[in-house]
Amino acid sequence: MKLLNEFVIKGSPSTVTAQQKGLKIIRGTPIFYEKPEVTKAKNLIKSELIFKAPEEPYEGPLCVRIMWLFDKKTLTKKENKTFKVSYPDLDNMAKGFLDICTELHIWKDDNCISKLELEKAWCREFQGTFVQIWQMEEHDFDIYVLGWRDRVT
Repeated sequence: MKLLNEFVIKGSPSTVTAQQKGLKIIRGTPIFYEKPEVTKAKNLIKSELIFKAPEEPYEGPLCVRIMWLFDKKTLTKKENKTFKVSYPDLDNMAKGFLDICTELHIWKDDNCISKLELEKAWCREFQGTFVQIWQMEEHDFDIYVLGWRDRVT
């Protein structure tokens, strides 16, 4: 794999996800809408990512690694530097983040991502969203895919 880009969005990541929709009933018809706190969180991410976009969007196959490091006032020494197993759900965090990256033309479309690595953890020393974008190469197939063949045959 060849590293194309890496960047950090400093500050404690938002716990708001794009899946948190509001619902109104208008004349008996349910209408879903984006809540103001979701819009605010998305705009904050966009304001950081706008400067990270390449001149031309990346094309696949890509490997994207995202790590969210959180802090909280009541974080104990035992909890520090441990994986976060509480809200928000990792898949919901990733979906919103990947959609924003697609919207800002960091990559052509998120369907060009062939490998996705996600983590969320507690860390008192530093907080933020850490992102790496890798270009996958032909020999990576042998390493990542064919390696499984030996385990199932």
